Amino acid sequence: MKNKPLYLTLFPLLALGIAVSFPLQIYLIYDIPLTEFKRIMAMLTPLNLLTMLVMIIAAILSAIMSRYVYKVLPLLLMVTFLNNAIVGLYGSDYTLFQVALSFVLLAVSLKPFYATDIKAIIKNPQLRWWLTPTRYEVSLPLKIHTPDFEFHSETLNMSKTGIFAKIADKDYLESINIDEVLDLQICKDSPIVLKARVVRKIQDAAEQPNGFGLEFIKNSDHKKDYLPWLKEIAIP
Repeated sequence: MKNKPLYLTLFPLLALGIAVSFPLQIYLIYDIPLTEFKRIMAMLTPLNLLTMLVMIIAAILSAIMSRYVYKVLPLLLMVTFLNNAIVGLYGSDYTLFQVALSFVLLAVSLKPFYATDIKAIIKNPQLRWWLTPTRYEVSLPLKIHTPDFEFHSETLNMSKTGIFAKIADKDYLESINIDEVLDLQICKDSPIVLKARVVRKIQDAAEQPNGFGLEFIKNSDHKKDYLPWLKEIAIP
């Protein structure tokens, strides 16, 4: 699945919609023209305004998938409960049943935030699979330099952030460790030299050849030489 979970798109819209609904309810109930915006806003209580503000903050934090949303959600429930309780007990526009039902529906709408997959995505940005750069199947000669030796390899695929290098010789594969920084030379008409960090090692896997997953260290050479070249070859 390339797209992010639908819930993380829908909830920010829901929260913003609820915040906007406060002045709209004033407009509909009291038939105040929308052109008299100041008059509409003046009829909102401080608790109404606080609820709107927390709704907007929750919408923004969930849209950017900030882990601070988990600090705001309990506050959102609390201010909404207080707002609805006062409206139901002392107001005349809505019944206690109506405001209680709206609170329960809001609480239910927050439940997916605590599902394992959603919580993991928000708290661990590296798990956001839909942000993974497109990888292109490109086979090119590759020269890898370490402080102790150098050897030739071949690319299996590459993206704007990294490359997978096939390693046929297991001695080379075993002598290089995760997090080690290597110098790479992509051998083409005008060779490109880059630095990359080993982020994964594949060995004896059925679905993929032996090799390294390498993440580019983004320096000026990466931006100046590699990215424009990759864009050219990646065009279908």
